[in-house]
Amino acid sequence: MQTTVAYILIILGVALWSVLVPLGRKIPPRTMRGITIFGAAYLLAISFLSLVPEAFASDTNPLYISLAILAGFLLQQLLDGLSAHIEHGHTEEGYTFTGLMIGLSLHAFMEGMPLVSSTGDVNHGLTIGIVLHNIPVALILVGLMMARGYRFWRVLAMLVLFGIMSPLGSLFNLHFLPSTEQVQHIVIGLVVGVLLHVSSSILFDHRRSDKALFLTLLIILVAFAAAFFTI
Repeated sequence: MQTTVAYILIILGVALWSVLVPLGRKIPPRTMRGITIFGAAYLLAISFLSLVPEAFASDTNPLYISLAILAGFLLQQLLDGLSAHIEHGHTEEGYTFTGLMIGLSLHAFMEGMPLVSSTGDVNHGLTIGIVLHNIPVALILVGLMMARGYRFWRVLAMLVLFGIMSPLGSLFNLHFLPSTEQVQHIVIGLVVGVLLHVSSSILFDHRRSDKALFLTLLIILVAFAAAFFTI
């Protein structure tokens, strides 16, 4: 039941933003920045407070896990080239919408892999982190599709497609990858690398552009505290 609830929460957390299409609404840039920074800081904290300790608290060779983290970091660097950095809360010129969706979907797929353990335990902190991280991404997607003249049902379908990728990553890990401790902790290491790349890139991007340093630090501290109390 907990697994189903986590999957539904992630999908709904993306799909509900399709209501902005008939309303013709856009989220103010300042609000978007705050949501993006909070989500990135939360993911960074979850990585160090939950995923990293879990990955290294095993008999798996720490070097393998460290290499997996580096591999995940490099993999996300490659995915950024497809997704036009939309995971960072903005897009860059020269992207194709198809490439953007492929890069974004692969990122979400990997992000969801350690969501549920082989024993059925849901990582609640990671679930919340994915939902928070997906909010600015979904809002940007809605804006891009509105600019292209997409109708409500098409926008909803694309958001649902994106929303189901993290649950699919979780199901793939549960049913197709070995449930051995070594494999699962290497998977966690790989995802940690992905999350570290995304979260650190977001925080550095917004550190350069956001003049309200005190407010930024406050948002980060609140996100760290929220992560601590939800692990």
